[in-house]
Amino acid sequence: MAVLVFIIILSLLVMLHELGHFLMAKRSKIGVEEFGFGLPPRIWGKKVGETIYSINWLPFGGFVRLVGEDSDDPKAMKAKNSFQSKPIGQRTMVVLAGVAVNFILAVVIFYFVVAVLGFKVSLPLLVEHKFKFVNQDSQVLVMDITPGSPAEAAGIQPAESILKVNGADINSTQQLQSIIRSSQDKELTLVLENPVNNSTREAVAVPKYNEQLKSPALGVGLGELGVLKYDTFPQKLFSGFIHSYNTVEYSFKIFGQLIGYAVRERDITPVSEGVSGPVGIAQITSQAVALGPLSVLQLFGLLSLNLALINVLPIPALDGGRFLFIFIEAVTRRRVYPKFEKWAHTIGFVVLLGLIVLVTYNDILKLLR
Repeated sequence: MAVLVFIIILSLLVMLHELGHFLMAKRSKIGVEEFGFGLPPRIWGKKVGETIYSINWLPFGGFVRLVGEDSDDPKAMKAKNSFQSKPIGQRTMVVLAGVAVNFILAVVIFYFVVAVLGFKVSLPLLVEHKFKFVNQDSQVLVMDITPGSPAEAAGIQPAESILKVNGADINSTQQLQSIIRSSQDKELTLVLENPVNNSTREAVAVPKYNEQLKSPALGVGLGELGVLKYDTFPQKLFSGFIHSYNTVEYSFKIFGQLIGYAVRERDITPVSEGVSGPVGIAQITSQAVALGPLSVLQLFGLLSLNLALINVLPIPALDGGRFLFIFIEAVTRRRVYPKFEKWAHTIGFVVLLGLIVLVTYNDILKLLR
């Protein structure tokens, strides 16, 4: 089921992204030579009108090949239905249409989850952070359970939040750990929140002395969640945009700190651990499936937002890279030499394929540990 859901999510995201390029190209009267799912080599293709619709071997992306897009033939570039013959504004809209579709999809999903369904949304607090335009609470998250531990005996599950212990509100991991360390062989009544439907339940756990830690423990790995609360009407109305903004800002903060650490310590391990490819995303999808449809829906929105962010980066072969050349043309009022742009996108494409292979290899190694 998890594999099937992963394939469906990936396929929908790619198809919707490429459909944005396709529809905007058609609207701008630009010829579409091929609409491909996956990356070449091609498995199957069928020509309908002027366009070949194809399925390719590498199911990690997709593409729309436009007339004259990467051509350095002056005749092809000046053709009426050529991408290169269109004004800067039209080319910009075609190039960024896929990113726009993915971003809008994420906004709609987050709005539906928060404003329509009324569920809380949260982000893991890997570093201290204040989210914008919303009220914020902190919750203690159960990351994992040690086999044979008091937590397992009590039926505590990963991904649940610990809201209260013996009637006292819990707001930090330090507070909970202090209570556990002072409660050896004593019953603790925990109020747990289910992340799928926000329902609560009680569980009774008894901390036992842990020889390795030299202190009482429940056998739980803990983390913290930043819970974003949309209490007012304006917050709910714009919840899709607000949550998308907060997710992007927080992601850049985390990634920036990882890069800073890698440069200072000359150690890329945290960066490699924090980046996931198709295999890693499939594993996350499996966890979301186990938590229920709402978690899958939120993952769908998050992946759509990530796809938009990645594609808008100014890297050749990505949408942001193509927009970069259009932007240079708009500023300098001169087109970049066509052969240079063509080779830049070709090299960028090869580099991206290499990165996909490396990240996939790293994901497999993490699974085997």
